[in-house]
Amino acid sequence: MKKLHITLPVALGALVVWLGLTLGGARLASGGTPPSMAEAAGGAIGWHWALAALFAAAVALASADRRGAGLGAPAPLNSIRLTWPALVYTLLMLFIAWAGDLPPRAVVLVVACNAALVAVSEELMFRAVLLQGLLDRYPVWPAVLACSGIFGLVHAANGFATGDFDAALWQAAAAGLQGVAYAAIRMRTGSVWPMVAVHGLWDFSLTTSVLSATAQGETSVLPIAALAAVLPLFLYGLYLLRGMRGQAAPAVLAHAD
Repeated sequence: MKKLHITLPVALGALVVWLGLTLGGARLASGGTPPSMAEAAGGAIGWHWALAALFAAAVALASADRRGAGLGAPAPLNSIRLTWPALVYTLLMLFIAWAGDLPPRAVVLVVACNAALVAVSEELMFRAVLLQGLLDRYPVWPAVLACSGIFGLVHAANGFATGDFDAALWQAAAAGLQGVAYAAIRMRTGSVWPMVAVHGLWDFSLTTSVLSATAQGETSVLPIAALAAVLPLFLYGLYLLRGMRGQAAPAVLAHAD
């Protein structure tokens, strides 16, 4: 099969299809009645997220430059050194989730499956396919900031699928800032897989915390706490991108080694 050169138009076209699978699929799965984000993640395993993950994986694997898409295996020591700040914040969120009463085991398992599907789907779509397409045309900083901005806007669009626009806006702001750190770590490690693991743990801890607070009749402060938590991650991402201003993709990938 002929390999695919992931240019910006190709990446944006893939993003449109991916959005149709995720947002349109969420609407169909809910029967037209929008659930909250937590309910959507904890109600049943999302077939639409599975389809979106398969689609993003197919596009990424079709790339003529899989290493450029971040599909290579990460160097363990380098990945740990660069990923630990994001991992620490994720584990703190997980401890917060476990401090209260967790949802029933069956719900926790569903949330874990959905968090894994979303992590694979979003990291492959944004930090593999879309970032590669942007780097094909733009230097590092504009590419990373554009990728992260689009990542945030997509989370704002979750309000149309769930009907919970307040939560979607909080999530969008956090996702946009978080996306800078995720993209920077992905480029410095040369692999998307470390952030797939961190992303999955983050979504799992955040969703179980919200479900736990909802079950107890409380209003979760985690959307605000999550936004505050990602501010240092955003600054860490900027720090990792230091010295890359104006560089094109090949130089960055060489630097990641």
